[in-house]
Amino acid sequence: MKRRIMNIMPISRVMAFLAHPDDTDTYCANFLKTLAGAGGKKISLHCVTRGEHGLAANRDPRKEEFRGTRLGRIRSEELKKAAEYLGIPRENVYFLNIEDSRVREAPRTAYRKIRRSIEENRPDLVLAPEFYHAYYLHPDHVHVGMIVFIALRKLGYPGKIFLYHSINNNYYHPVTTTDVVKTAVGFHVSQEDLFRFLLPLHVNVEQVIHGMHLRGVKRAEAYRVTSTDEPQTLGLKSRSVARIYSAFSGKS
Repeated sequence: MKRRIMNIMPISRVMAFLAHPDDTDTYCANFLKTLAGAGGKKISLHCVTRGEHGLAANRDPRKEEFRGTRLGRIRSEELKKAAEYLGIPRENVYFLNIEDSRVREAPRTAYRKIRRSIEENRPDLVLAPEFYHAYYLHPDHVHVGMIVFIALRKLGYPGKIFLYHSINNNYYHPVTTTDVVKTAVGFHVSQEDLFRFLLPLHVNVEQVIHGMHLRGVKRAEAYRVTSTDEPQTLGLKSRSVARIYSAFSGKS
């Protein structure tokens, strides 16, 4: 499946789930901007945490005083500004307020909030972190992706799920300019130490590798597209993830 998504299915309601405020701007900025630019769609972002403990690669000890609630407020506003740039109204950005780096310790609360969000929005298309075939194994990402999938399955969601940062991709969205991801990520000023080395790697290595799957473009965003009726081979090594999957994977 390598055609543009608008040629694949009718879409009117899109939900994107994030573990942290910069996730979709890193991995899905071009796809979301394309969807928003097509018009006639309600796109909403649902950030499970506010990233209040996120100061990865910080080289300035003075920034440590921001860690916690203050950083959470800063990062929340950064996401809203980036969303507006992509064409998503800031009022369509929601926070589920699970503590950063603690999703696996509050799976039932996360499940309840995620399921409620899905019931209220009734999406045609869902984006979420890859939970099994992932190259980025941050526990918040893995658990958010899995809980989203389980909630969708229990609700009988009939649409497609686009899982980002996967190593087993089957859909490639063309990237015609690096300006989109660079601008979107640029709003996350609190994470500049991290993106100083991560963004060039993402744009000049990862997106270029994905672009090899398409003709006529140099770069692409990649997704594993699946559905709730497709079997998920969960050969899980993480006991905590396996425990959560077992707890929620039964029938509704």
